Amino acid sequence: MASYEEYCPIAVGLEFFGDRWTPLVLRELVIGASRFNEIHRGLPKMSRTLLSQRLRMLCERGLVDRTDEDGIVEYHLTPAGADLQPIIWSLGHWAAKWAFGDPEREQLDIAWLVWRMRQNLDEDRLPAQRTTVEFRARGANGGRAWLVVARHASTACMVDPGYEVDVLIEAENAALHRWFFGRTDLPTEMEAGRIALHGSPRLLNAFPRWFVANPLVASVRRQALVEQV
Repeated sequence: MASYEEYCPIAVGLEFFGDRWTPLVLRELVIGASRFNEIHRGLPKMSRTLLSQRLRMLCERGLVDRTDEDGIVEYHLTPAGADLQPIIWSLGHWAAKWAFGDPEREQLDIAWLVWRMRQNLDEDRLPAQRTTVEFRARGANGGRAWLVVARHASTACMVDPGYEVDVLIEAENAALHRWFFGRTDLPTEMEAGRIALHGSPRLLNAFPRWFVANPLVASVRRQALVEQV
């Protein structure tokens, strides 16, 4: 284990999870990813080789357990790893107040965003029948993506899944990111013409309520309102 060679709890703590990418790997485990491909979809700019190294390191440091049952490998936080959750969220709340603004071009990624949406679906609020949402995002790192919503079996796709589209969302990629992470609200973006929703009124009214609010959204929104004053 790398050492800062300081007799200080902060320095010793950073030796466990202060490496580049490691806090974000922990973030994925905190929000419920457990299989390698799920974790990597949340970290698409991290190489698979480096992700393997970081997961192995976290296991060695006692923060993550690796299980292999019938060839299905999963990763879960140990009690020590779970105790890092408040630190991960606190870092996000700090950034929301002091450092988190509108997205930069390189931070935009429609595939990553739709995967985040899939992770934040509230099963109890979803339609009873399978529902397909197509996103057509214009601007930097936009393109098409699909969110297939089904209770206990929702998926995020970059390839057309072949189902009839129930809701079509045409939008600026940056506007979608700002809305989903709390920098703005959906009515504002729709009124400005940056996001447009097409489909049955029933589905369009329900769509924003399908998601569990990210724990950081309230902090982001609060700061955005302060900036507007």
